[in-house]
Amino acid sequence: MEAAAVPGAARRVAARVRRRSPVEWARDHSTAFWIVVGLTALAAALRFATLGVQSYHHDEVVTASRVLRAGFGHAMHAVWFSESTPPVYYAIAWIWTQLVGTGEFGLRSVSAVAGVLTVPVAYLIGVELRGRRAGLWAAALVAVNPMMLWYSQEARAYALVALFGALSALYWLRAERRGERRDFVWWGIWSGVAIATHYFVAFPILAEALMLLRRRGPRTSLIGMAILGACAIAVAPVAIHQTELGHAEWIGNFTLGHRLAETAVTFVIGETGDIIARPERPWLAIVPLALSLGALALLLRRPADRDRHAAGRPLLLVAAAIGIPVGIALVDSSKNFVLARNLIPALVPLLAAIGIAIASPASRKLGAAIGALLVAYSLGFCILASTDEQFQRPNWGAVADSMGEPHGPRATVTWTLGEAPLRYYLSTGAIQVRASEGYDWLVKEVDFVSDGAAPPPPRRLLGPGFRQVGLESTGRLDIRRYRFQRPGLAPLRLRQLRDAKLDFRSNGVLLDGVGPE
Repeated sequence: MEAAAVPGAARRVAARVRRRSPVEWARDHSTAFWIVVGLTALAAALRFATLGVQSYHHDEVVTASRVLRAGFGHAMHAVWFSESTPPVYYAIAWIWTQLVGTGEFGLRSVSAVAGVLTVPVAYLIGVELRGRRAGLWAAALVAVNPMMLWYSQEARAYALVALFGALSALYWLRAERRGERRDFVWWGIWSGVAIATHYFVAFPILAEALMLLRRRGPRTSLIGMAILGACAIAVAPVAIHQTELGHAEWIGNFTLGHRLAETAVTFVIGETGDIIARPERPWLAIVPLALSLGALALLLRRPADRDRHAAGRPLLLVAAAIGIPVGIALVDSSKNFVLARNLIPALVPLLAAIGIAIASPASRKLGAAIGALLVAYSLGFCILASTDEQFQRPNWGAVADSMGEPHGPRATVTWTLGEAPLRYYLSTGAIQVRASEGYDWLVKEVDFVSDGAAPPPPRRLLGPGFRQVGLESTGRLDIRRYRFQRPGLAPLRLRQLRDAKLDFRSNGVLLDGVGPE
């Protein structure tokens, strides 16, 4: 009789659940839940509101036009021969772009979704480490961090690896605390997927693996280690081949000290310097760096022992994510790949540690004040970067629209890293030309695209017969046009044109129209 009554009772409970009003459903969830929902919505608004506004940058054009332009097999082959990162991001992006295309909004939405999902994951990491209050601060810091915003709007792998790395850290903490098989399985899966998304996440994952072996032993950890090992073995041939290609060797052109200082600035205000052809502005990072260091200094207080221990876990990952590649670079200069965006796996653990420091009961009022200031500054900077062209990628799409179709063979002199996106937006079959190729190029027009107003180029750069026929502004970028006024075409002084003062670090040359003489 009792057994027969159970299904009926279950149906009545299910019916009551279905009849719950939205108000009743909301009451069943904690205040913390709704705060996380709000922070996630804020993160989504910041990332999606201006997702398609900026033109593609250099590396994004590689993704859109070289890797994803044909079938899946072509995409994976392009990753094999032209990239320095593993294939998971490109596989996901290829599948997604079959539905939405490779336009700026559609392609970048992969990264934007990853950036949004990282917010609740950061909350869960904070909860695992020190409770809801720490989780809420961690989620808030991730939601408004300018570097997380920048790479959530970049058609590259960085936002995705930040998400996967955060999921790996979450299940590492759960596996250490609970020791359940399912946590080790999920840790192995997310860690393996993360390594197959970006190689640099391997360093904090190595630290996680060593801590699991130390805390839980090889037997308990075996299933997670096996999954991780299988993924690492699968991606190893790609890593070895890409290393031999040397696509990342340009990083060594900058000193290690410069790149580490740049990393500190980028972690708190995003990409605001060389990558967008702007002068370095480290003074903008003084306030958030001081607030972040001030928050971490709160952990040094004597009553903060538990918080110091909790923050030590993610800080261990930060030390591994940054310290190991720096150590490798110091030992072997040919393996010097330290760069702010490569170190992004350290960012979420770092923000989680800062969240713990801010939430510490030992200094609640001071911590809350520091946290509020840091969140306010970061949010304000995110809004500034989303609305001010001076903090954005150069608008190559507007330049291409203004230039239009060539009237004859046309050379365009501009930033070296602007050649690929300008070529992408011109859609006129433009080619990048090099002095080392040794051709004698002939042109009818030479255009100069500068970062802001630039002086007219000296006559020696163009030669006789050229006259200025236009000066246009597309916001931050100016276009100065010169056309050959005599019959026929004029030789292109390719080497000299690279010396034009355009306020870029280096100049490159594109050519529309006919080939060499």
